Amino acid sequence: QVPAFCSSQCSDSCVQLGLRTLFLISASTMAATRSMLAPVAILLACAALLSTMTSFCSTQPAMRATSVARPAGVYGKDEPFELRRNIVEITVTSPAHGSRTRLLVEPDESIEHVLTRSREAFDFNVEWIPNSDWQMYKFDDEEAGAFAKDAKLKDCGLVDHEYELHLYFEPKDF
Repeated sequence: QVPAFCSSQCSDSCVQLGLRTLFLISASTMAATRSMLAPVAILLACAALLSTMTSFCSTQPAMRATSVARPAGVYGKDEPFELRRNIVEITVTSPAHGSRTRLLVEPDESIEHVLTRSREAFDFNVEWIPNSDWQMYKFDDEEAGAFAKDAKLKDCGLVDHEYELHLYFEPKDF
């Protein structure tokens, strides 16, 4: 069939050109289909492989149970913490700031001295804020109230392990 825009003189060449164009279009379509088959197959194979792999986002493994009986506490079974050392490491936390520091203290140190050292460790040691505006509490018994500044650590429940104090800024004239 001769296209409408062709004259009768070039009808044979137009028909041949049309067939060639049609052949090239169908050949390129088949080539495109064939060339896409390999990447799609590779992509599907990778997806299948990755879906079977366990990643760090998968479910957590079951907790392991130990068959070895361990003593409760540091000193042995059912022995509470107590003060047995001359130098103890304590943790001082400023909950309002999220800051923590560890200090080595002696049982005879006063709360005032620990408060001063804690302020220095936190960079809260400015001259215009006196120590009287800061209070120290035992971390698990804040309801009992702040410790007296002249109290000794051994009288404030100091133990060898896991002793923590909280430091709060509580100005009197606010």
